[in-house]
Amino acid sequence: IASLEHFFFFFLCGLLLSGMVLFAIKASAIEPSVWRIDSSKSQANIGISLRIPLHPEGQFKAISGELTRLAEHKMSVNLQLNVQDLKMNGPHWVQTSTLSESFLDVKNYPVIRFQSVPFSNQVLISGGDLKGQLTLKGKQQTVTFNVLPSTCLRPGFTCSIVGKGLVNRHDFGITANRWTVREQVRFSFQLKFIENE
Repeated sequence: IASLEHFFFFFLCGLLLSGMVLFAIKASAIEPSVWRIDSSKSQANIGISLRIPLHPEGQFKAISGELTRLAEHKMSVNLQLNVQDLKMNGPHWVQTSTLSESFLDVKNYPVIRFQSVPFSNQVLISGGDLKGQLTLKGKQQTVTFNVLPSTCLRPGFTCSIVGKGLVNRHDFGITANRWTVREQVRFSFQLKFIENE
C-alpha cells in the first residue's frame, strides 16, 4: 500500500510539473516579443549648430520602428525617421537649407534609419550606450547614442526611453556649408511602444 501511495504521489507531482511547464510555454508564446513604436507618443529631433549664434532644432513628425526582445536578456531597436516631415524652427531659410540637396537631400533620401546591435535590457533601466548602424543620406556608419536612466520601472511603456547623441555630418558625405554650419549634428529621441496589440 505504501508503494502504491508513493506511486500516486509521484504521478500527481509529475502531472503538476507538466502542467506548470505547459503553462510557462503557453504564457511565453502569447507574450509579445516585438513592440511597435507608438508614433503618437514618441518624438525624434535633430539639432544643427551654425557658426553664428543660432542653433536651429527640428522635429520629425513621422517616426516608426520597433523594439525586439532577443535571447539572453538582450534587446534591439530600429527606427525610421521620415525626413519629408521634418519641421525646423527659426528662419524659413533654415528649413529650406536643411532639406536641400547639399544637406539632407530629402528628394533622394527621404528616410533616416537606425538599427541597433543587441544590447542588455538593463540599458533601458540604468542607461548606457546604444550602438548601431545609422543610415543617413545613403551612407551607413556606426554611431553611439546615450540612453538616459529610466524614470520608471517599465521604460518604453509607462515612461519614455530617452536618448541622445552627436553625429559628424562629414561621415555621411554632408560637407557643404562648412564655413557656416558646424560638423556635429545632434539627434535626440523619446520613445514609447504599443503594448498588447
